[in-house]
Amino acid sequence: MPDLGQGGESMMNLYEAIGCRHSVRKYTDKEVPEKLLAQIRSYFEKTSRLNDRIRTELDILDNTKGKAGVKGLWKAEAPYYLAIYSEQEEGSERNAGYIMEQMVLYMTVKGLGTCYLGGSHPSVKSKNGKKCMMLVAFGYPEGRLYRESPLAKRLPLNELCIFKEEAGEQMKTILRAARLAPSAFNSQPWRFIVYSDRIYVFAQKNRIPGKSARAMREFSIGIMLSHIMLAAEELWMELETVTDEHFASKTYKNGDYVATLSLH
Repeated sequence: MPDLGQGGESMMNLYEAIGCRHSVRKYTDKEVPEKLLAQIRSYFEKTSRLNDRIRTELDILDNTKGKAGVKGLWKAEAPYYLAIYSEQEEGSERNAGYIMEQMVLYMTVKGLGTCYLGGSHPSVKSKNGKKCMMLVAFGYPEGRLYRESPLAKRLPLNELCIFKEEAGEQMKTILRAARLAPSAFNSQPWRFIVYSDRIYVFAQKNRIPGKSARAMREFSIGIMLSHIMLAAEELWMELETVTDEHFASKTYKNGDYVATLSLH
């Protein structure tokens, strides 16, 4: 269980939050202080981006009086919702997932529960030429905020990875962080070919056809890449993302090439 500082905030960082964050579906009606809501808005400007040319925007929807106007499938009733809006460019879903997971982990550090709502949308679906990419329910949890990472229902690394070379402890730490990434329907649509100093990332083909299923897969890939970034930062490693044309030019029966991650 993470240490709590004054005011009940955790003393952990975002990387450490990866191991204990889980989806919270029931919330108390305790209000989040305006100071903390302001910190959440401010933190959005500090998040890392996969593509900083894609303009994004954050909105906090206050549902404490039940008037946020959120609709959709699998909606969790919560006192607040976080919405991320993005320009529609190549890679916008992946970029939005990368940013939003940093926000979710930040709120975990601040003692708030969160839950991705992939099938829901706010009443305002677009703002300033940007489309709502995802809603996250948040607030103070009714029940446990944290879980032990071994309890996470995830595939083991030997099912997610093909190890071409012996992976050192640092590489395994990064892969364990990637393994814990949440995904739509817990589908874990990523597979890795692992060498001692680099990872070839592939995305599994969707079992469900259609644009929305592909968008959810891309958003999930962005979440996973943010976990790799945070783990590399924790280990003081330099992470370089490149596109290997040898892999990018090929067509794969079961998936798509995403990127090559070099670690130094």
